[in-house]
Amino acid sequence: MRPLEEWIRQHVSLERTPSAKLRYDAMDHQAPRGLAGVYRPFDPDEIYDWVDLTLIFAYLEALGTRGRLLDVGTGDGWPALPLAPYVREVVGIDLSDRRVAVSEENRARLGYANVRFAVADGTDLPFPDASFDGTVVGTALEQTDDLDKALAETRRVLRPGGALVATFEHLAVELSQNAEEEVEFFVEGERFIYRYVVKEVSPPREAEYELILRPAPASRRPLELAATSFPCRPGFVRREGEPGSRPLADDVAAAYGLEFLRGAAEAVSSGRYFELNHTDRRSLEGSLRDAGFGEIQICGRITRAAHGFFIALHEAGLLRGALRPHFEATCAAFATLWPIITPEADPVLFVRARRSA
Repeated sequence: MRPLEEWIRQHVSLERTPSAKLRYDAMDHQAPRGLAGVYRPFDPDEIYDWVDLTLIFAYLEALGTRGRLLDVGTGDGWPALPLAPYVREVVGIDLSDRRVAVSEENRARLGYANVRFAVADGTDLPFPDASFDGTVVGTALEQTDDLDKALAETRRVLRPGGALVATFEHLAVELSQNAEEEVEFFVEGERFIYRYVVKEVSPPREAEYELILRPAPASRRPLELAATSFPCRPGFVRREGEPGSRPLADDVAAAYGLEFLRGAAEAVSSGRYFELNHTDRRSLEGSLRDAGFGEIQICGRITRAAHGFFIALHEAGLLRGALRPHFEATCAAFATLWPIITPEADPVLFVRARRSA
């Protein structure tokens, strides 16, 4: 355990909560605002739409069905919404009320009638046995507190022979060192919010802490200065007005690390956290087998190969030229290569497993 995390555990009264309630309820948007298939239709004139659509066709190719699908941990509607034009029906679930509301907004804007969203827990699915032809999961299984139970529930609602297809974070490759830490500090009305995130390779785990600081009037000014001085992160932030988390290194560590929290200890009134135990490739395969899945394939994500391929075609003038009328067919053809993408260097794994009879 890192020193900052150890201090928080020892000095703050913490309430444990699911990551959906702490992290994902706190986001105005989880997916990038311009994500094709979720916030707008796919467009062959947008180069990276070729890559993203290839991943959707890889899901379909690995599933082997265009029937009724379940999307677990749908976020803002990925991959439920981009799959919708190609399947009979999609049901997307998420434990975050906010994410389900955003997904429904996106569905209504895109005009899909064969998609619905609901608040539900992946470890306690509110569906009958064998009620789906396939299940898709976009980097959400690793966010559950009980992976084995989530896999068992996924198997239960699949028809015999139905496939689970998932992308899965692989911390051993994602992290450049054994541990990575990030912090964020900002003012919210009369209170201050301090967030701390840690990810570790061995054993693979991540934890996030949200501390509420309510200073006395005499000590408020220094915290206001610290909040306004926090270096903003370019690009994605959770909500408008929040600076975005920054790596706990160099000047950020000196200004907002352990010594900062020690100095503000009297103002800390409460805190929430979640902790997740991640899995590596070998233990993931074992968990799938224990849950009753067979025909397990763990590959790299096809987008890694598709990116280089389509950039080369774009530079040759083909994506907006000869191949443009064949946008979907080209992406679907490249997607058939998903089983041969090696996983060793990929921070996101692509997993296909079938329910045994």
